[in-house]
Amino acid sequence: MTKFTVIKQTKTYTEIVEQITNLIKTGALKPGEKLPSERVLAQELGIGRQSLREAFSVLEASGVLEVRPGRGTYVREDGLANTENLLIGYSEFDRPFELMEARRIIEPQTARLAAERAEDAEIAEMEQLVKRMEEMAGLGGHPSAEDKKLHLLIAKASRNVVLQKTMNLIVESMGEKLWLTLKEQSLTVPGRNERYQREHRELLEAIRRRDSEEAAAVMLKHLAGIEEDLLETEATEQD
Repeated sequence: MTKFTVIKQTKTYTEIVEQITNLIKTGALKPGEKLPSERVLAQELGIGRQSLREAFSVLEASGVLEVRPGRGTYVREDGLANTENLLIGYSEFDRPFELMEARRIIEPQTARLAAERAEDAEIAEMEQLVKRMEEMAGLGGHPSAEDKKLHLLIAKASRNVVLQKTMNLIVESMGEKLWLTLKEQSLTVPGRNERYQREHRELLEAIRRRDSEEAAAVMLKHLAGIEEDLLETEATEQD
């Protein structure tokens, strides 16, 4: 008999996280136990696989689950203790995939306006930030502070106060625990940080050329790639 309860369609991946952590806390899922495949578990929970991948990404990043390449997903031996750590650091504001959804809606249009309205001094400042990020990435660093400054500067260059305030809220949420953990884990993949910097360069050049359509397209590609990277798993038994 299945241990899992169907998730109502109105609920988000956070309820999946809560159900799995509760199963671990009650002993229904034991340390070292293998979870059903992604396909089977999505069917048992009555959810889409995208929501399941979001929940697995959070639980893996938090040290509750372990993805073993070629073998599947397991409860970590210290998974019970890490469920407590997850709940301690969790807040309603800390929903990284909702953050990415909002960014994909807002930031391409912000980049479009910046390409039309940015002042030369702002473009020069963007150039300095991009150069600094490229240098740090080349040395193996993760220029998160400069990354945030660039996105805020693009919002400023849009000359839309509402977009600027919205971007400030987005950047604030990028300081939350789950986002930071997922992003840090994602950046351990070789070449990923360098790819992000190439995309920043493409974005800057589109803004410099005043090509609003290209700026929006590059920003959307950049954000979609980040979201895909956050959801990526290496287990081949997820199907």
